[in-house]
Amino acid sequence: MKTLCSVPAKLILSGEHAVLYQCPALSMAIDLPTHCECEYTPSTQSSVTIELVNFQQKHCFPYEIWQKMCIGMECRYRLFQHQSGAIQSVLTKPVDLILNTLFHFEELCPLKLGDWRIKIHSEVYIGRGLGSSAAVILSLLTSLIKHHNFNLSDDALLALAQRIECRQHGKSSGIDPATLIYGGLLQYQSNLPIQRVNSQKLNAWLIDTGKPLSTTGQCVEHVKQEWADNKTCWKGFKKVTRKLVEAWSEEDSLKLKKWIRKNQQLLFKLGVVPAKVQSFIDGLESQYHAAAKICGAGSVSGDTAGMVLCISENPPYALCETYGYECLPLLLQTKGIKCDVIESEKQT
Repeated sequence: MKTLCSVPAKLILSGEHAVLYQCPALSMAIDLPTHCECEYTPSTQSSVTIELVNFQQKHCFPYEIWQKMCIGMECRYRLFQHQSGAIQSVLTKPVDLILNTLFHFEELCPLKLGDWRIKIHSEVYIGRGLGSSAAVILSLLTSLIKHHNFNLSDDALLALAQRIECRQHGKSSGIDPATLIYGGLLQYQSNLPIQRVNSQKLNAWLIDTGKPLSTTGQCVEHVKQEWADNKTCWKGFKKVTRKLVEAWSEEDSLKLKKWIRKNQQLLFKLGVVPAKVQSFIDGLESQYHAAAKICGAGSVSGDTAGMVLCISENPPYALCETYGYECLPLLLQTKGIKCDVIESEKQT
């Protein structure tokens, strides 16, 4: 049996970092899919072959080997939880995320005995704050659920994906997997029901400033150490998100731009926006009357910060070319995960 699952990317309009401190966030699914092709063949032996197209890697592991590797990952995660290890030491290679996903799925449902072939290909700019880790996790989990005829509610799928994502980022708010599961534009807050926000046409652009030197986990830790107990800071983020929802509902583009700018100012204050990227954003405002902000964890080192959202009437191609940044139109994806059987199961 073979399945093909695709999962969109995500973009946070408001609430990066703040969502980890019981603040609401606005997040949208966008049309940059991650694809997982998963094929199962019954056998008396059990193994997994993983092809990571974006990294030009292919791995094959017997069952006992990858299980042992995952037990090591879980031990390192426990050390991180007890502040005796760094989050980047938990999953050290791209293939580790795939193996850890298999490991956590098997805690709920034993894998069928046989040969598993998994091929991951992502159209997402990896490591740019677009939810690429959550997309990989969900594309594989959904494939496995399909292969095992296993029933799992959206809420349970979200909880499982969030648990796995913690191994990658240290602490997961759940906003990435929630956005990818449900699609469209969501207002998300931990421990509260997810609220859908009516989709409006957004004249916007997605700009790649380059992969940040620091990981999401490192940025999360930096903000935690410097700002976790600053109630005034998180109150400011709450207000911005509330105002953005109002502006979006009223289709008020001027108000929307105003509060996007306010959001960027707060992110700069957190220390996760490199000076070069802030200079670029200032240029977008002055030259294009745009409103722009980083969308993701940002970076606490180097000159790059992942993706920037730019809301403007005209595409800022000229300024992007000056900075060496790639720019593309932003396309909202109203649907979440898609998964199809593309080949009937064959008897051996």
